[in-house]
Amino acid sequence: MNFRYPARFLTVIGCFALTASGALAASPKPAHSKPVVSSKKTHKPVKVVVPAGWPKFVMIPRLNVRAPVESLDLSKSLPTHAPYRWGDVAWYDRGPKPGQLGRANVFGHLDSTCCPAVFWQLKTLKPGDIAEVQYKKGSPLKFKVIWSQNYLNSKLPIKFMFGPASQHGLVLTTCSGVFHTDGTGYDHKLLVYARLILPNGSLG
Repeated sequence: MNFRYPARFLTVIGCFALTASGALAASPKPAHSKPVVSSKKTHKPVKVVVPAGWPKFVMIPRLNVRAPVESLDLSKSLPTHAPYRWGDVAWYDRGPKPGQLGRANVFGHLDSTCCPAVFWQLKTLKPGDIAEVQYKKGSPLKFKVIWSQNYLNSKLPIKFMFGPASQHGLVLTTCSGVFHTDGTGYDHKLLVYARLILPNGSLG
């Protein structure tokens, strides 16, 4: 399956000033971005079944988050405030759905004009924590947090976020760093990377 980069990724998404400039060569935590090669006997691949339709909710139990999912394609500058509600998250719908092969990208606001927003506590997630994605039907898909890292807006790992991948990954993104009042907003982004927990307990 071929995934498309956003056609115009110089787009502001609420507090996100996302830009591909100078970021294509970046690659986060390479030790975690590829499957670990094992000398043990290989097993038959576990089939991943992703429910039909689009994701409806993203849940992070430890943070008491249950956020409705909006969709966006980042092809125009119009969605300048997506997700449009402070308590929602936005899923990049030109990439894989959460649970499919590849890395599904989900964005959420850090704060609002008055108070904390949906991903205010995202920075507190640690490896081993769980994020879940609920579709209209079926049980939630569970993802295990592998790592988190902050990036300058100009150094976002665009290839990692939107390029093809051999894992069933989920990238949760929010703002971080220092807020600038000149209209550019926060100067960093926080990425949290998680992988699908397969029916046999291994990671997809």
